[in-house]
Amino acid sequence: MSHSDTEEMLTGRCHCGNVTLTIPYPSKTATECNCSICSRYASIWGYFKQPQVTITVKESGVESYSWGDKEILFHHCKKCGCITHYSSASKSNSDRLAVNYRMFNPALLNNIKIRYFDGADSWTYLD
Repeated sequence: MSHSDTEEMLTGRCHCGNVTLTIPYPSKTATECNCSICSRYASIWGYFKQPQVTITVKESGVESYSWGDKEILFHHCKKCGCITHYSSASKSNSDRLAVNYRMFNPALLNNIKIRYFDGADSWTYLD
């Protein structure tokens, strides 16, 4: 039996409600990264395959930002500015999508192991 057969879908939203993220279950782990962009966003990332995540965007839309090697597109609500998710700009990793768990009920993180990734220096997990 899959997760979706046994559990309710989980929904997160940006501050204004323009962007809604729906996932089938919480990931077992999440990543907090200290790279120059993730540390500024204060995001905690949960990873999924794109077909597992439903992203609903209302009339205000979303914009994306990419820097450096242009491999990742960080998506944010055009109205309130919340960073909701990121996707790969690369064709080779195109099915991976990360949701920002900060858009979900904070209690969701109580049962998820947060791993710390040193994206600023060593490019390795610190735990």
